[in-house]
Parts: sequence; C-alpha cells; structure tokens
Amino acid sequence: MHKDVHPDYNHAMAKSIYWTLVDHSQLPQEQAGLWLGSTELQKLSSLRFPKRREEWLLGRWAAKSLAHSLPGYRQFALSDLEVRNSPDGSPHLWLPEGEPAPDCLSISHSHQLALVAMTPGPALRIGADLEKIEPRSHEFVEDYFTSAERSRVDSLPAEARDTVSTLIWSAKESMLKALQVGLRWDTRQVEVFKVQGLAPMLDESGSWQGLQVGDPKPAGRHWAGWWQRRDDFLMTIVGMASDAAELEAVELIKK
Repeated sequence: MHKDVHPDYNHAMAKSIYWTLVDHSQLPQEQAGLWLGSTELQKLSSLRFPKRREEWLLGRWAAKSLAHSLPGYRQFALSDLEVRNSPDGSPHLWLPEGEPAPDCLSISHSHQLALVAMTPGPALRIGADLEKIEPRSHEFVEDYFTSAERSRVDSLPAEARDTVSTLIWSAKESMLKALQVGLRWDTRQVEVFKVQGLAPMLDESGSWQGLQVGDPKPAGRHWAGWWQRRDDFLMTIVGMASDAAELEAVELIKK
C-alpha cells in the first residue's frame, strides 16, 4: 500500500531529513485514545511508571505530528498511524493497513523534551539523539570513548569539556541507532572524528553543524553527522547510506 501512497514523494525528498523538537507543554490534553492506535494503547497500558509513560507519550506525539506534516501521511488520522518498536528496539511507522512504512524514524527523550527525525524511503538510515549538557566523569570518558575521542576531550580547556564530551556521547548514540544496535554494542566500536562549529558556539545556540563519524566496517557504507545546540541541550543526527551522494546532498528541515 505504501508504494501506492507516495512514490513521487519519496523520490523527490529522499535526501531530506525532517526533524522536530517538542516539549511537554505541546502534548495534547485530550484522551490518548483520540490519537493513539490500538497497539499503542496496549503498550501504554503496560507502562507502570509515570515518567516513562510521559516520555513515551511525548515521543509518540512528536513522531506522529512530524509524519502527519509530510505529504505522504496527511490523508491519515493520527490514530491510524502507529509507531511500533522492532525487536531491536528501533521505532518504525506503521500504516493503517498493518504494513511498516519504509521511511526511517528516530526518537529521543530528555528532560520533558522529545527530538524526532525522519527521512523518506530506505536509501538513508538515520539515528537522532538529544542530551542535556552535563559533566561526564573521567571514568565515563575512559570507559566509553575511543583513545582519539579521549585525547580530544583532554586537550580542551575545562570549561569546554562538558559540552564536547556530551556532544561525542550524543553522536555515538545517534550512530548506534542508525546501525539499529543501540547500546548492545561497545560504544568504542564507533568513533566521532572532526566536529565543525565548536567555536564560538560552545556557549550559544546555533544552526546545524557537521560531524564526521565512522564504524569499524566502513566498506560500502558512507556516514555523515550533524549537531546543534539548543540552550542547555545538544541534538545530534547521524545518517548512513550506501551512496555518498545521498549524504552530500542532505538538507535538514525543521517541522
């Protein structure tokens, strides 16, 4: 069904990454049954802890709102679009006919905020992460960063280390999501290389800046990453494609 819904839409926008950042105040106050599907309502009923329920609801609302803003999904009611998790934990958008959409979706939560990124079609796989800037201990950096990443952090003045260590960690999280392995992998199996735009933007919000990232088996896979600061938070998105041109032409579009 999905191929009949928006083949031209996927073809025309396959090199775009759509994203949105939503805070808790934007979560609708009406009953969740008005915008959640039946499978989602079953999942919600299984969540025991209020904080987890709120995060889950905010992520679903952000993901559905983002999808509904795109041409291929506007004809569907929000309750007809479901966000389900695969066995590896990665989220996927499901169509009313019970089929998964080929588009790639990534969701991240932090402190009553949700970041969602989505790209049409299967050509580009993405991961997104949202992190609050906070101190990362020396032991944390030693345990989770590669030697090159540790050297980068150690070379910085003390006032910059929290921002850069949070940025590296976030980019790793995004990369592992794009690989659909999450934290089941040792985080030192992926590495963040060059980071653009660190100065003078360590202490202010700005636009998307570039990252270079990689994994231990790069043959046939191309990588690109982006980061942006929003107040005390960092957002990262990492993309993986078999065609380098898919990444070179990517445009990040806020919704």
